[in-house]
Amino acid sequence: MGRITEQDLILPALFLMSMQPDGIISTSKLIRELEMLMKPTGIDMQILAGRQDTRFSQIVRNLKSHRTFEKDGYAENVDRGFRITPIGKRLIEAKQDVLRYMFGTPIFSSTEILSSCNDLLQSDTRRKVIPLTEIIQEGTAYRRETTIRERSTLLRDAAREYYTNKEDGLLYCNCCNFEFGHFYNTKLYSSCIEIHHLKPLYQYEDEDMNRTIENALQNLIPVCPNCHRVIHKHHIGIDNFQTFKENLHYFLYES
Repeated sequence: MGRITEQDLILPALFLMSMQPDGIISTSKLIRELEMLMKPTGIDMQILAGRQDTRFSQIVRNLKSHRTFEKDGYAENVDRGFRITPIGKRLIEAKQDVLRYMFGTPIFSSTEILSSCNDLLQSDTRRKVIPLTEIIQEGTAYRRETTIRERSTLLRDAAREYYTNKEDGLLYCNCCNFEFGHFYNTKLYSSCIEIHHLKPLYQYEDEDMNRTIENALQNLIPVCPNCHRVIHKHHIGIDNFQTFKENLHYFLYES
């Protein structure tokens, strides 16, 4: 991941402000919560020469000294902190579902989150963004909003069709090659395969679903429930996913 910039932190910081009862957050609290949210590493966490601050904490402090939020009217400086403005609130309200999804899914890498945040920030602030979430089990209300679930279901079904083997009509786990039909001697259990998101996926409310599906398929993979659980439990993101697959393949077929 490259160095984090002030621009990268605008949307995450506004999101955190919007969660405060009065929309106000202190600079010190913002530093702590952004560190937990963004998980900075490497040079961003190095202590600056002659200072007690890390490079990352100094970038957060620069949001205040450079009046970064005030340039677009998203927030204003207050005593020892920031306060989100109505403009900032409207921005977050349009993106809040996808932001909660991204920040609440620990497998997404900081690189993917930063890239998504910048894309969302540069888009029309009035357009509502809908997250396309993972659906782990049929009938489970993973998201309460019907629209999110319906569109996520369409994406999942398209991914299942896309990844079905054209020769035998079966759907294999992308990690361990498990196939329910072979094991249980019936294709009835093929629907038990799950679809994992390698990166945050979302669409604008007025965007064509077919186009969204076409663009999203490369970031989806079919996995069995066991592999899916391991991926999430151990926070296996896109940066170390290939290593996970290689280690699993070696254990299953070469050891």
